[in-house]
Amino acid sequence: MKNILPGKKLYSLVSLIIISSLLTACGSRTNFNEMTLLTDNVSSFSTVRGDAKDLLAKANEAYGEVKDFTGIVTILDSKNGNPEDNDIGESRFFFKKNRNERVEITKSSDSKKVGSILIYLGGDKVQILLAKAIPLLGKKFTLSVNDKKIATSRGVAFDQLDLTAMLGRLNKPGVKTAFLGEGSVNGRKTFAVEGIGTFKDIDSGVTREVVQIDAETMLPIQDEAFVGAKTVLKISISDLKLNVGLKDDTFVLPDGKLATATRK
Repeated sequence: MKNILPGKKLYSLVSLIIISSLLTACGSRTNFNEMTLLTDNVSSFSTVRGDAKDLLAKANEAYGEVKDFTGIVTILDSKNGNPEDNDIGESRFFFKKNRNERVEITKSSDSKKVGSILIYLGGDKVQILLAKAIPLLGKKFTLSVNDKKIATSRGVAFDQLDLTAMLGRLNKPGVKTAFLGEGSVNGRKTFAVEGIGTFKDIDSGVTREVVQIDAETMLPIQDEAFVGAKTVLKISISDLKLNVGLKDDTFVLPDGKLATATRK
C-alpha cells in the first residue's frame, strides 16, 4: 500500500477493516450446520440418471434471459475444510448485465463491516465504501479485483464468486461434468452437476466443484468446492428475484473522491 501512513502499520489497519472476502464480508466463525442455508449436503442426493450437458445448456439459456437480479448470498469459506476454520457471512447482492454488481454486507461478527458496500463493474477494479471511515484515510477505496483482502482464505479472487463465474467454470474447455442427481436447497428442488477441473489455474488444490441448479429457474443457487472430501467454499443464494428492473445508479457509490489502496 502507498505510504500515506507507515507502510506495515497502515496495511494492517486496512486489512482488519476492509472486507476479507467478496460476499462473506463477515468473518463469522461458526459450525457448518449452524447456517440453515448451508445444511443441504451433496451426499443427500439420490443417484439417478441424467445428462449434465443438457442441464448446462438449459442453465446457459436461462442465464441468457436474465437482465438483472437481486438475492441474499451466504458464503462459507474455509482454508482447510475444517469446521473450526469456517467463516460464514451474508450479503445482499444486486446484479445487472453486463456484470455490474453491488454487494451490501448485512451480517458480520465484526460490526464495523456491516453496511459496507462493494461495487464491481467488470474489469480489474473493485470500489469499496466502508461503513466506518478509517482515520485519515476515509471510507472509499479502489482495490484490484485480485487483491487478497477481498479474496477467500485460499485466494480465490473476487470475480470468481458470483453466478457468472459458476457457469463460466462449468463451461470451460476440458472440464469434465457429471449429473449427480436431484436434491434440494432451502426447500427448492435442485439438480446437482459436478465439475472436475473447474478450479484449474484458480485453486489447484480444489479437486471438484458441485453446482446445484434450481429446477424452476434453471439457475445455480448453490456452489460447493471440495479438497478431497472437505468443503473449502460454499456459496448459497436465497430470495432470488429475476429481472426486477435495476437502475444504473444502483451500481454507483455516493459522490466523492475515491482513495487508492493498493499494495506496493
